[in-house]
Amino acid sequence: MRKIMILTAERTGNGHKSAANALEVKLNSLNYETKQFDCFPMMGKLGTLLENSYLPITTSFPILYYIPFLFTQICPDIMHALVYLKIKKKLKQEIDKFKPDLIISVHSMFTKSISHLLKNKKMDIPFYITVIDLVNPPKVWFDKNADVIFVPTEEVRNDYLKKGISSNKIFVSGFPIKEDIHRRKTPKTIKDKVNILMVNPSVNLSKNIKYVKEVSRLDNADVTVICGRNEKLYKTLKKEQELGKISKNINIYGFVNNINEFLENSHIILTKAGPNMILEAVKSATAVVITGHVKGQENWNYKYVLKNKYGFKCENPRKIYNKLYNFINGQELKQCLKNVLNTNCDNGTEFIVNYIQENKENK
Repeated sequence: MRKIMILTAERTGNGHKSAANALEVKLNSLNYETKQFDCFPMMGKLGTLLENSYLPITTSFPILYYIPFLFTQICPDIMHALVYLKIKKKLKQEIDKFKPDLIISVHSMFTKSISHLLKNKKMDIPFYITVIDLVNPPKVWFDKNADVIFVPTEEVRNDYLKKGISSNKIFVSGFPIKEDIHRRKTPKTIKDKVNILMVNPSVNLSKNIKYVKEVSRLDNADVTVICGRNEKLYKTLKKEQELGKISKNINIYGFVNNINEFLENSHIILTKAGPNMILEAVKSATAVVITGHVKGQENWNYKYVLKNKYGFKCENPRKIYNKLYNFINGQELKQCLKNVLNTNCDNGTEFIVNYIQENKENK
């Protein structure tokens, strides 16, 4: 087994792409030939439209995302059938061209439709799924026909076992995290000020601005904001800062390639409930405050933070100042910084790649 096809998406959330990148880097270092395939364009104009509209819709008109999400929850098999009809021709061509020894999907849209394609076209290629939602994944992730399913937490494994997935093909791997996110052995120490990192705290623009303004009121905190690919948020915050409505001491960035360095220097992260951001923060021994979520897609990920006592949840910017003030000035922050050191958040990249290595002859 030397050639591996990774099915992902370029613009439907950072989690899928982050997982795909982590797997690709590690596999390439072991001399595998890997290739990422963005499956949405293979669905034609509709797929391209769906992918390009993801960020604008989830940040400006979340109800337009939630309605089709509910459809996929109620009728997942119909959704997979529609994806199969749209994708079967072009994906079959890509498979014939690349000739992979293994296909891995890190995107929920490309699960049952892929296993059905492989079976229908009588292609003897193992198909693995890497689930990236931490708690109660959307129903479209579930596929009994996959050869192997990697899940990030024991909670998801237990749920899938109850739903009928065979125990010999489901493994708790953790989330595929980039190797440059390093696990600490000692808690981060707080000197003069607490370093707070804000990474897209909410999908709502006005809420994001309110969060930044409220957090900037903390006298004993240095605040950094990373907007990622949300250019509208970046431009708005910079303009507010130029007008004096946001403190000049707030550091504001757009998309960055060194999130590991920001995490390494932060005590607290405020972020929406994206699984990769949560687990990268936990692995870097950073306390986590969940301040928003993509409705439907990320509904329950905050439970992972609360259950393990890594931080707290506050999706109301009017309450964030008091919550953070008490969190920082009491004992809770120090305890959270200790708790994250004991995380069972193993690096899914190592686990998955090791499994591939051990089973590479079992094609």
